[in-house]
Amino acid sequence: MKIIICFPPKSGGNHLKNLLTVTKENIDSYIPFYKGDGTAHSRVGYNLVEEDLLTDLMSGHFGEIMVYQNKIQKFTNEKFIIISADTYKDRKLLSERVLGEHDKLKLDSNQDQDQLFLYKPFVFHHYFGTKIENIMDISVTEFFNDDINPVIDRINYFISKDLARDQVNQLHKIWKSKN
Repeated sequence: MKIIICFPPKSGGNHLKNLLTVTKENIDSYIPFYKGDGTAHSRVGYNLVEEDLLTDLMSGHFGEIMVYQNKIQKFTNEKFIIISADTYKDRKLLSERVLGEHDKLKLDSNQDQDQLFLYKPFVFHHYFGTKIENIMDISVTEFFNDDINPVIDRINYFISKDLARDQVNQLHKIWKSKN
């Protein structure tokens, strides 16, 4: 199974990718990574590159994923996890995170409004041919909650894996304190 995480800028998609590697079989993968500056990016400048298509876990923004649309359409057992900014509260949270760094994403700007439509299950169903039941979405505010146990439960069910709850909660706490 291939898991593809797609997310708006500053919504924690790289953090989610890191959390998905902390299964009960692979508990310590990213714990040292978070003890430094708390950043979740595994590479500078890009979330998704072509080599990632060979892995079971990929992540990127909508445009990065769409670059590989034809290749992803050929996958036979893919599951998308989308972080979505459906509500004004979600969008406000993203806007506040971005304004501190780049001043690019302002509420009610065109770029902000695009986030409402790009990160929806029907978009991924349409563009990638993925079955709707193989697409899960997590709202930004749900993911930025201190208690992500409901998110962990949904992910565990969706991907039929068992995330190491204590370690995932520990990493999420570290990440939240720095974001």
